[in-house]
Amino acid sequence: MQVPTEIRDRIFSIANLLYEQSGRSEMPALDKVRELAGIDMVTASQVLKEWRKVLPASATQLSGNTPEELSKTYNEMLSSVWECAKKIANQNLYAAQKSWEQERDELERLRLELSMAYDRQTQELIATQKQLSHQLSINTTNENKLNQMLPKLHEFGTKAVSAQEKVTVLEETVQQLEHRLRTEPQESAFTPPQAADLANGAEAEQADAADRVSKFVKMS
Repeated sequence: MQVPTEIRDRIFSIANLLYEQSGRSEMPALDKVRELAGIDMVTASQVLKEWRKVLPASATQLSGNTPEELSKTYNEMLSSVWECAKKIANQNLYAAQKSWEQERDELERLRLELSMAYDRQTQELIATQKQLSHQLSINTTNENKLNQMLPKLHEFGTKAVSAQEKVTVLEETVQQLEHRLRTEPQESAFTPPQAADLANGAEAEQADAADRVSKFVKMS
């Protein structure tokens, strides 16, 4: 018998409602379905049979302890996952430790190089300071000596100029005497040896002045 779609859908809805109200533990009663749907017993029975065929698998909750085989499989899987996790963690830890050790060694090498460079520059700076201090001391000493010798140098210079002037005068006198000896030998008050002695004295005085200046320059 062909059941109209509207009636079929109504019976399906009522059956689902009653099934859910029972917590999916009891099948809907035929009398209850027929009463709620307001149909005859034959139609309700036919459609309810169709509903049972398409009913999903029973949702009855499982009870009891976990099967031993399932527990064993779960524990083996858990142990395997744990071992794998430990292996990966140890590998990562070892890699991180090696990287840290390499970085530490590199930093230590750089620290030693910087320390050596600093010590070397410090020693060079100390040596340079000593050299500058020594040179400054020498320059100060030379400056003091020069300041002390300047009056003497000025004195020697004055004497040298005076000696040079005397030499010039003596040379002119000698030249005049020589001229007079050649032109008027009978009137000259100097003999040729005397004139020569006079010239030699002038030259000796000039040489003595020059020697004094030379010694002073060597002393400075």
